[in-house]
Order: sequence, then structure tokens, then C-alpha cells
Amino acid sequence: MIKCSVPTLWLITIAGLLLAGYFCIGRPLEQRCAELQRDIAAKEATLALFARSTSPGSDSAARAGALHNAVADFEAKLPPDGQMDKVLEDIWRMAQANSLQTKTVKTPAVQLTSGFGEQTIELSLSGDFAGFYQFMLQLEDAKHVMRIKKMHLAKAPSRDGEIQADVTLCVYFQPMPHAL
Repeated sequence: MIKCSVPTLWLITIAGLLLAGYFCIGRPLEQRCAELQRDIAAKEATLALFARSTSPGSDSAARAGALHNAVADFEAKLPPDGQMDKVLEDIWRMAQANSLQTKTVKTPAVQLTSGFGEQTIELSLSGDFAGFYQFMLQLEDAKHVMRIKKMHLAKAPSRDGEIQADVTLCVYFQPMPHAL
């Protein structure tokens, strides 16, 4: 048996308690502190990035100017409300120039929203498919803002290459100020 004096036994006990305290309390606290410091550093980096992106000298003003110009260009392509008959005439002439026979043209009620109006045009055309294809390409390149809402193509019973097309177009325009 090993004989120890009381003061040695006290020193060993105190050293054991200190080691146990470090491993049970001190070390987990150091790890949690390091984790919190990493989290703070990441949040500071994100905050600095946000501050740079919203500063007056950033490119957000340039982007806002570019968006403003894009909206102005879009609005320039919207015909005034009074020129919708000219747009319809342009579409009819495009169809005629591509050897398409216009069977019916319907213009249901206009829909007004804030900033623009939408005129639906229902066309019933017949003719050669190549001419119809050219007509569609010309519609795509038209100076007015429009979209094809619905299209139905069917083979014409009379001859090969002939089609019957029902097309619904939406033409956008600038309504008169009192119409809004």
C-alpha cells in the first residue's frame, strides 16, 4: 500500500477537480464561444455585402435607370387607343400580302387595366401553310405589342398544303386618360 500524506491527497483531489471542471465545463464553453464567433463573423460579412449593394454609389441606380428605360421603350410600342383600327388594318394587310383569305374578324370587348388596355382580335384565315407561316413571322416582328392567345390549325379539305386557321390575338394599347 502506498502511503500518502494528507496534504498530498488534498493536492491530488484539487488537481482532479480542476481537470474534471475543465473537461466538463470549460471545454464545452470554449467550443460554444468559438461557434458564436464564427456565426457573428458570417453575419457581419452578410451585413457588409448588403451595405455595399444598397449604397448610393452602387449599380442599383443604374439598374433602376435601365428598368425605367425598358418601361419607356415598352410604352412607346403601345399604340394609342384611337389607332386600334390602324393596327387591325395592318394585320389584315399582312394576311392579304401572304395570300391568306380573311374569313372573319371579331373584336370582342376591350379590357382595361392600370396603365394599358387589351384588345382581343379573333381571326379566321385560310390559305397556304407557307403564307400562314410568313404571316406569323411578320406578326412576331410587328412594331406593336401583341401576343397570340389561342390558335387552332386544321387541314383544309380542298387541297394539300391549304389550312384553316383560327387565331386569337391580344393587342395591347395605351388607353385614353379618361378611360382609366
